[in-house]
Amino acid sequence: MRLHSKIASVFALGALLAPAPTAAQIAQEAVDLDVVAQIREEGLERSQIEALARHLTEVIGARLTGSPGMAEANAWTVEKFNEWGLANAVVEPWGEFGRGWKNMGYAGRILTPVSQPLHGQPMAWTGSTDGLVRGEAVVIQAESVEDATTKYEGQLGGKFLLVEALQDFEPEFEHTPRRSSLESLLEPAPQTGRGGRGGNAALFARMRAQRAVQQAIFEMAASEGAAGVLRISSRDDGVIRGGSAGSRESGAPEGLPHVALSKEQYNQIFRNVTNGYPVELEMMVENQFYEDDLNQYNSLAEIPGTDKADEYVMLGAHLDSWHMGGGATDNAAGSTIMMEAMRILKAIDVQPRRTIRIGLWSGEEQGLLGSRAYVANHEELHDKISAYVNVDNGTGRLRGIWDQSNEAAIPVFEQILWPFRDLGVVAVRHGDTGGTDHQSFDRANIPGFNFIQDPIEYGINTHHTELDTFDHLVIADLQQAAVVVAATVYALAMRDEMMPRKPERPVS
Repeated sequence: MRLHSKIASVFALGALLAPAPTAAQIAQEAVDLDVVAQIREEGLERSQIEALARHLTEVIGARLTGSPGMAEANAWTVEKFNEWGLANAVVEPWGEFGRGWKNMGYAGRILTPVSQPLHGQPMAWTGSTDGLVRGEAVVIQAESVEDATTKYEGQLGGKFLLVEALQDFEPEFEHTPRRSSLESLLEPAPQTGRGGRGGNAALFARMRAQRAVQQAIFEMAASEGAAGVLRISSRDDGVIRGGSAGSRESGAPEGLPHVALSKEQYNQIFRNVTNGYPVELEMMVENQFYEDDLNQYNSLAEIPGTDKADEYVMLGAHLDSWHMGGGATDNAAGSTIMMEAMRILKAIDVQPRRTIRIGLWSGEEQGLLGSRAYVANHEELHDKISAYVNVDNGTGRLRGIWDQSNEAAIPVFEQILWPFRDLGVVAVRHGDTGGTDHQSFDRANIPGFNFIQDPIEYGINTHHTELDTFDHLVIADLQQAAVVVAATVYALAMRDEMMPRKPERPVS
């Protein structure tokens, strides 16, 4: 079918991925195909996303919340917003986060029984060694705090502690798919239900008990002058994955250095020690804490609306990252997609009815802190935000969007996204997805949505690892995503009505 008119009302012919909406839910969405064409041309032929992503990941680099890199990223993003002519560009404080931290240097070797470099990276908010230190590795195996005290009290001075169990892994005989199949996108989302709560409760109880034992060991080790703590990466094939292990609280003791090791080397040390072969290590860790500003910030800017300027369509992503790599797929990808979407819309000089506002959040990796604070700090906007859309699952192209269990949103998105089926956008899936900043809005009953992306190697190699670098970005996918996001937020900003909301949750 050929479309001749400037404004085309488009329909998905069937709700393949969700319960069928009622007739009352279906309304024609006026999708401006001329604007869609302009967005495609600007985003696919004059894209700036490669330069944005390279600067964010390789010039600024890692952006741990509270670090100098995070502050530089806040300043740079607002500078770009002003350069593009966006309105009300600001680095907005959201509240106290705690002290910052940065790794300044690391070196390590295994000395015995086989000399070799020690492949590791310090974990965030942990302390430094006193220069280059040597010590013997000791495996800690304790079932309770009392057991740990009985076995190890007075024996930890100068030692490197292995506190986690040996972990086996299996080779990847069959490669995990890097692209989503059409079948996987079209099949119904799995229903989690309410089963298994007892099992989860038991698991959480075991985890709490294990953390209590580890904390007691760490305190005992610090008081006895241990050399450091060795932690195991959760990735295979020599990839270092790690987060934090220390305290963000201002004035708290810096504590021992914690260093995440490759799974293979951790296992090697563990096996040698437990089989009676002493392992001696040599290590230098230099970390820096920052306490001059305990507050943290989000980057904001907007394209003002016209007749509905006091209503908002928001797009966002988290700007912060862990420190292991350059924070490329998590989440320079999402941040630069959203920045590029705003640049595209400004470049083609759209005049949206609603104000389109971008938010780039800090503190996401510590619990959606920046976006949660934004929502809490701006209660006056709760009834004025029509929708918030988010990208935070790696470098893969967009394949659709989750409705976040808001069935009334399904026909809206199906029609808005219809012009991008040739770019692989095929799914509006019914169900919830978690772990991203859209939840901060959804929990406040503001329609919040997260796009579906091809997985590429996100959960295999790059998520929270040292491999999260620019080279692992698929630039063509990011360009596609920026185009889709730009068109989506523009269409939402032009609707006669605000995005339908889910029914209010009953107060329990």
